[in-house]
Amino acid sequence: MGSSQTRMDRDRERDLVDRARSDAAAFAELYDFYLPRIYGFVHRRVGERSVAEDLTSATFQRALEALRHERLRNDAFGGWLYRVAANAVTDNYRAQRHHASGTDTDALASAASLPGPARDAFAAALDRDELRRAMAALPERHRTVLNLRFYDDLDPDEAATLLGCSRGTFAVRLHRALAALRAAIETPALVPAASTRETSDAA
Repeated sequence: MGSSQTRMDRDRERDLVDRARSDAAAFAELYDFYLPRIYGFVHRRVGERSVAEDLTSATFQRALEALRHERLRNDAFGGWLYRVAANAVTDNYRAQRHHASGTDTDALASAASLPGPARDAFAAALDRDELRRAMAALPERHRTVLNLRFYDDLDPDEAATLLGCSRGTFAVRLHRALAALRAAIETPALVPAASTRETSDAA
């Protein structure tokens, strides 16, 4: 399976999941395919290589245990894996909250929701500052959907599984998020009152 592939064939994935319950080679193939994607997903949220490696390892360890104990249904394995990774990231933030000040916690939360490279995926021609402003103006629910689809490159089934909703519901959420982003981009940035006074004085 080439490293350039971004999606695993669904039938192939189901077959590997079935076999992985007792076949180490089958699990290894799933691991090799999803490792870089899950690691990237986690690293973009925690920002530290060592932490991302630990959380990624924990994600696959849980997957292996679920397969061996037959607690995992054979559908949307990739989406389920992302949900496990997302929960691991959340648990990590909660753990850090016990050792960080309120300011540090706020900074962590803000860093986790930044759009980052999603700017290019949404529209390469857009001014980056403009898109950053528009993304920051969106409700968290819209940023989450846009980031999963365009920043993390999850397909609709994976994103829906991660969010615990149907594919149709995810499609509706994505449509609304894109509409909100478009509206935010088309809304002119507010000019600070101080700048307006300075311009008037200069005139």
